Amino acid sequence: MTKLHLSICIPTYNFGKFIGQTLDSILRNLTEGVEVVVLDGGSTDDTGHVVAQRQHDFPQIKYHRQEFRGGIDRDIAKVISLSHGDYCWLFSADDIMKTGAVDKVLNHIQSHCDIYLCEQTICDYEMHAIKEHPIFNHITAPEIFHLGDALQRQRYFSEAKTSEAFFSFLSGPIFRRDIWDRSKGIPESFHETCWALAGRLLSLIPDGLIIHYLRESLIYKRSGNDSFLEDGVVNRLRITVEGFTHISETIFGKDSFENYHIRRVLRNERTLPHLLGIKLIVATSTQKEKMAALNEIVCKHYSNVGIVNRYKYEIFKLMPITFLRLGLLLKTIFTRKYVVPKIVKI
Repeated sequence: MTKLHLSICIPTYNFGKFIGQTLDSILRNLTEGVEVVVLDGGSTDDTGHVVAQRQHDFPQIKYHRQEFRGGIDRDIAKVISLSHGDYCWLFSADDIMKTGAVDKVLNHIQSHCDIYLCEQTICDYEMHAIKEHPIFNHITAPEIFHLGDALQRQRYFSEAKTSEAFFSFLSGPIFRRDIWDRSKGIPESFHETCWALAGRLLSLIPDGLIIHYLRESLIYKRSGNDSFLEDGVVNRLRITVEGFTHISETIFGKDSFENYHIRRVLRNERTLPHLLGIKLIVATSTQKEKMAALNEIVCKHYSNVGIVNRYKYEIFKLMPITFLRLGLLLKTIFTRKYVVPKIVKI
């Protein structure tokens, strides 16, 4: 029996429209010692049929269906429990794997680091490439970080540009199965955040974790298909601000430098213009009662000590909706007249 070096694990729910393209991109990369494990969380569309079509020619695909929707956190844990590889690579059911990605991963994991962290190429909904998405600010070459070392951990956190440095992107980390098993003792509350993957891997840092930052994009990531938006933009913001912050503060402590930098990165990703856009959406929708909840979330978003953060929150709170409408109008006119997006078809 061939030893399994890598398990590509795909939790999915009602992604029949996309998962065929995702699987095809993976199957083009498939080689000996690699399995593909799909967990269908009770889909009501044709997901099972789409996967079955590929299974006929590729027995390396293992399909498991459960008759209930477990939620992303528990489905991730379940699909990993069904895998048998030395390393696991979680993969979104609507993204595309780049050619040669599996061979590169198999070559890297021979060095036996705990986690290998790859990047993504941002695409539009139709999978036209738009831009690259580097994870760190000034780290421009592959590097190995021993996070048990205080200085290396300080550099890793302070250089983080996106929350993908903290494992927010499902397909970013490729991790050893045995370190995942060591992290089973996370609080139950992590499984209600939508970030339990990040919680389990971040929880290993205090005891030391070796991360190999590959500084290479192995994935085309589809934009405009955020399943976390299912319950609206306010809840989506709550998931990010409250969920990730809860994990960070629980593991590292509210006043830790790790929590400071995680909060910093979250504010860089959910900027004041982004928050004002959400405010406009809520104010002009039929769910104006959510404005109080939005104010509370934004207050927490800017709750770290610092006069700049306090000013940003006051701007958000006091900005008139009329100004936001005018700003949106001007942006629309300017964009249509002057901006020609650079799009490359994959």
